[in-house]
Amino acid sequence: MAAARIAAVFLVAFLPVVGAQQSSQTQLTIHVTDVTRAVVPGAHIEIDPSPPAIDPGLATDDQGIATASLPARTYTLSIIAPGFQKWTRQIDVQIGADRTIMATLEVEPTECNPCITVVSHPDLPLENPEPVFLPLQPFNNLTPLPSHIPKKRW
Repeated sequence: MAAARIAAVFLVAFLPVVGAQQSSQTQLTIHVTDVTRAVVPGAHIEIDPSPPAIDPGLATDDQGIATASLPARTYTLSIIAPGFQKWTRQIDVQIGADRTIMATLEVEPTECNPCITVVSHPDLPLENPEPVFLPLQPFNNLTPLPSHIPKKRW
């Protein structure tokens, strides 16, 4: 009888610990960087199908990291950030196998990359004060201006 009581106390005391180890959720950590390995804070993360416990406003923090607890299944993970191409991958989440995803975002291609925007200049009368986009070109065949400062001899 005493052995049965000890066994019952043992089960009651340690059953929550065993149950906690068999969680049905997996921790997903997402690191978002650009091609230069700089972190991308504020990147919006979409998980499809969206589990009910996931915040629809899930985004990376100041370190470019976001975390979510997900049940086991296959998901489509999409990351969206201004100035970058949308990043989409299909991931498999399994119970008890915490997962880290490294997402590298590429810069959104533009028609003129890089460009200079000229809005106005006080010495230039502009008939149409609309922005003008000029591509940056290397300055070739330039000669330095003569210096009017006399060189000192030491």
